[in-house]
Amino acid sequence: MCGICGTTDDPSGRATAAMSAALRHRGPDDHGLYTHAESGVSLGARRLAIIDVADGHQPLSNEDGTVWAVLNGEIYNHPDLQERLLGQGHSLRSLTDTEVLVHLYEEYGPAMVHALEGMFAFAIWDEREGRLLLARDRFGEKPLFYRRRGDELSFASELAPLLDGGDGGELDPGAVDSFFVFGYVPGPGTIVRDVQQLPPAHLLTWRRGAAEPEVGCYWSPPTVADRAPEPVAELTAETGRLLHQSVGSRMVADVPLGVFLSGGVDSSLIAAIAASHSRAPVRTFTVGYDVGSVDESAFARRVARNVGADHHELELTCSDVGQRVPSLLRSLDQPLADQALVPLNAVAEFARSTVTTVIAGEGADELFGGYPRYRWLHRAEALDGRVPASVAALGERAIDSLPVRNWRVRRLVDVAAHRPALERHLDWVTARRRHMRSRIYGPALSPQHLNGRITADLAARVEAPQPAIGDLMRLDQLHWLPDNVLMKADRASMLVGLEVRTPYLNRELAEFAATVSPLTHTGMGGKALLRRLLGTQLPGGAPRRRKTAFRVPASEWLRGPLAPVLDDQLARGAVFEEGWFDRGQARRIAAQHVWGGADWTHVLWPLLSFGLWLDGFRGRDHG
Repeated sequence: MCGICGTTDDPSGRATAAMSAALRHRGPDDHGLYTHAESGVSLGARRLAIIDVADGHQPLSNEDGTVWAVLNGEIYNHPDLQERLLGQGHSLRSLTDTEVLVHLYEEYGPAMVHALEGMFAFAIWDEREGRLLLARDRFGEKPLFYRRRGDELSFASELAPLLDGGDGGELDPGAVDSFFVFGYVPGPGTIVRDVQQLPPAHLLTWRRGAAEPEVGCYWSPPTVADRAPEPVAELTAETGRLLHQSVGSRMVADVPLGVFLSGGVDSSLIAAIAASHSRAPVRTFTVGYDVGSVDESAFARRVARNVGADHHELELTCSDVGQRVPSLLRSLDQPLADQALVPLNAVAEFARSTVTTVIAGEGADELFGGYPRYRWLHRAEALDGRVPASVAALGERAIDSLPVRNWRVRRLVDVAAHRPALERHLDWVTARRRHMRSRIYGPALSPQHLNGRITADLAARVEAPQPAIGDLMRLDQLHWLPDNVLMKADRASMLVGLEVRTPYLNRELAEFAATVSPLTHTGMGGKALLRRLLGTQLPGGAPRRRKTAFRVPASEWLRGPLAPVLDDQLARGAVFEEGWFDRGQARRIAAQHVWGGADWTHVLWPLLSFGLWLDGFRGRDHG
């Protein structure tokens, strides 16, 4: 697990060294630099040592120094690949997975990516061909940003290093609009106009003199099967076989390893399987709160006891939240409004004092039908055309008058309305924030951003003209998963130098899950196959509980420890001074929330997240 960077226009290596220094938090154990003075290509790496701690220095080359590589992430099948390469006559100087890349490249060129199972972003410089190759893993677990200036190309694991040197870049109003609606910036764009993200499962090839870098897709999530529900015994057994295989591969490490455990289905199953693969008690980590009603640490404690784990609990207090949130949100390279970022960062920092890498449950909901909205969409499909138009219209008008906390009532009303599935899906994912834009936007976000651009962009990612549940599960894998869920996991952990591994995002497991009917996945309250498997893996049986996601007492935080932070933003934040949002409207919403008249967390958290990030981006310090 590392941070990587490089450029095609740095014969001295100084610019790349500066980018590498900005990524130190991603790799505090080691750093390295390679420069090819003749071409100007320079590669840099910061290393968090996980595999072959002593000999895994990067950048790393082949025997004659003509192919160089830097890697962020882990290649889980690297032992098998090493054996294959040795059989093909290659010489390996280390046991590190990075060295596998240069020799695979010698054998297969860019097609090497098809042999890799892992989470990765890497760069390979081929001196003989004059070719720079960038690649990103299939689901986007590891980030990779790039920036073009004329014929030159720079890249880095995070956005900020590409903006050093006093060039902060110009914000993209369309990206700010998307951020407010989604709570994250969808790729391949970024919050800055001229910086791009390499999409998941894509390759970029740069050659000097070429008009444009070549960007191409090498894999995509399969279309989820549209078929009748199948007998589940065989499906559950195959899920178990593949998940055991995936967890086992992700437990290979030369440093201490743990498991993030919330007590829900995803993490409980991972903990049970990890315990079966470990000779010693597996270390588990969970977080609870001193306010609100969403503390789930008791569930995690029960599961940890059942699997014989060495369990560790952190209580995230209001005092810690008041200090952590401003610092955390200001430090991100792109704004992110997922409230779970805060406890995830806290438990990552807590775990880092004991372990260097953890296994977590990201991806299970998207692949195995865990989100309640999938089941609600099925109900909407069943009612489509059966509700009188007058009743449906009344329901549509009533939705925004219902309290946000009564989300089940809101969805019942929404299900009765006649609406396209994609729009309904969008509103359920985003708490209908797009309908707040005309009220809350300032002059910097002109009415041109209030058109149908967002729904059109989503529609372009859906293959079916009338998307069904399986199509929307796949859309979540392409959109929500990489740009929100996995970005959150990467930044929360890498800011404290911790590696997070995700067994559910194994390619073979994902492709198998896509062969299963969505109606099978969404049975038993969602994630039916995982629930059945957990019943066979967890001593004492699976705990029965409703799907809650990684809940956070954000509403209470905004009324308590974060109220002064919100007040400060409303008084002098760049987000209002630059005209991105309307200060008067935001004040009225904040006052109503703080005094308990309504719960506006779904609007205030994105405003606070963007405001704190923007102040950090502008270098403003409010004390």
